[in-house]
Amino acid sequence: MEVALAFFSLLGLAALSQGRRWGWVVATLGSLGYIGFFWRLHLPGQAFLNLIYALTQAWGWRADPVFRSQPRALRYLLVIPALALPLMHWLTPADAWLTAAALIAQGLTAQKVSQVWRLWLVVDLACAALYAQQGAYPTAGLYIVFAGVAEAAHRTWLERLGKDAAA
Repeated sequence: MEVALAFFSLLGLAALSQGRRWGWVVATLGSLGYIGFFWRLHLPGQAFLNLIYALTQAWGWRADPVFRSQPRALRYLLVIPALALPLMHWLTPADAWLTAAALIAQGLTAQKVSQVWRLWLVVDLACAALYAQQGAYPTAGLYIVFAGVAEAAHRTWLERLGKDAAA
């Protein structure tokens, strides 16, 4: 089951990173499956996060991909501690901080902010370490691949932004 969830999640993210609209549907399937998976691993923050992913993927689906630069949107990164600190009352510190950072990243992704891909790179690598620590090796490997996809997406979006500016 974990391998199938990893496959759907990777396929969805790969499509999204290239601006393919159908990627939102495939990514949603992976997110819905990961809710139960992370709950069984006693990572409720990650389970909740996948519920949020599924909901925000509907938001991302609403319009054709638009590649845009919004450097001011990165001010939302300042909200991460405000989210993480209260979450630490119910979650482990790693789960709380990663949940907070990923919530902000997901909101920026649904808004199609090009700068978000570097944040995803950091979040994905940190998640990979957390999941490996929990023994979820296929999912840890998936998040290492996600980090590579985030870097590739960053480059793709920058390239498309450059073409749009030149047009």
